[in-house]
Amino acid sequence: MKLLDRYILAKTLWPLIATVSIALIALLMEQTVRLLDLVVNKGGPLSLILRMLANLIPHYLGIALPAAFFLGVLLAVSRLSSESELDAMHASGVPLHRMIAPLMMFAVVLVILGTIIIGFLQPYTRYGYRALVYLVTETAWYSALEKGAFFSGFGNSTILVDDISEGGRKLTGIFVYEDKKDGGSVTTTAQTGYVVRSNADDRLVLQLEQGARIDAEGPNKKVNALTFSKLELPLDIALAPEPYRIRGASEREQTLPELWHNVWTLPPTDPMYHPVHAELHERLVRIATYLFLPLLAFPLGSSTRRTRRGTGIAVGIVLIVIFYYLIQFGHDVSANGRLSPWLSLWLPFFVYAGFSSWAFWEANISPGHNFVETVLARIEGTFDSLRQIGRRKRAPA
Repeated sequence: MKLLDRYILAKTLWPLIATVSIALIALLMEQTVRLLDLVVNKGGPLSLILRMLANLIPHYLGIALPAAFFLGVLLAVSRLSSESELDAMHASGVPLHRMIAPLMMFAVVLVILGTIIIGFLQPYTRYGYRALVYLVTETAWYSALEKGAFFSGFGNSTILVDDISEGGRKLTGIFVYEDKKDGGSVTTTAQTGYVVRSNADDRLVLQLEQGARIDAEGPNKKVNALTFSKLELPLDIALAPEPYRIRGASEREQTLPELWHNVWTLPPTDPMYHPVHAELHERLVRIATYLFLPLLAFPLGSSTRRTRRGTGIAVGIVLIVIFYYLIQFGHDVSANGRLSPWLSLWLPFFVYAGFSSWAFWEANISPGHNFVETVLARIEGTFDSLRQIGRRKRAPA
């Protein structure tokens, strides 16, 4: 790799890494607050929250990576342009298509990485996240347990509680009777108890506080009694929820090969026919988008020779946001069977790809005087005029 390629990539990578890191931290922090409320109120361990957050990383990475790549190229080119380095490179005989070559190679790497994330990691981690949410929120035993009534749904144990609070998590006035295989029994009483999930295997555990335990080994045998301040009883629930469904019931949990197979095998009358087609086309569009991000970011970033740096960045962000909203809308209407994905998804993509290619071609053949710079200069001039009008209206007479 030549020195010029390394220099341009270095200018791009640091903003990219910073943007991805900030975006992931912000998105995961927001989700952490929600998961804490969900898991802690259900008695789940903190390790369960970490597992759920880990399953969310590929989803958020698929969102943050293309935006970070676009901003990285835009900021790098904008800085090179504002410091007249682009002019120096062009004056030395280096054309724009040579400058963008390392960025296009990096875009190919991101296409491969995006295929792995979007096509394989996201389906598995999305299923894993939903399975963990199901594990936490399944509350069949809460509805079966009533205060003041005997409940025998915990394996060989029978439980009686005086009161239930905190959404079924806290029990007060607890009596537990357990039959042993040798004919004996264990009787446990406690003032309070909390139903939580163990850190080891996520099984339900009853944490008892301030109680007594009587262990009768069998008929005509000795009885052991003890008091305790804390005691954990594993709950082998007879009313355990059904195992979570297998992966693939939703099209978003299917990998690219699975979607491709279903596209060719599902009949048009199948309810999954349109959602599967929409999902496959949307993922392919999102993966192919990486290839054209540098072509759009480069002319927008190089426009700082005639406009302020923030104008090109703001316009670029608006264009990318509009494009991704169109892709999301196209996916929804295609999944409902209203439009073909070739119209709702590929048409916006080809418009975006064509505009990006044309914008770079304009910047390449007319550096410093291309159509993109002219449009951005007019946009900036319009906003400057509006600001001046606003100042005149606020000025005292």
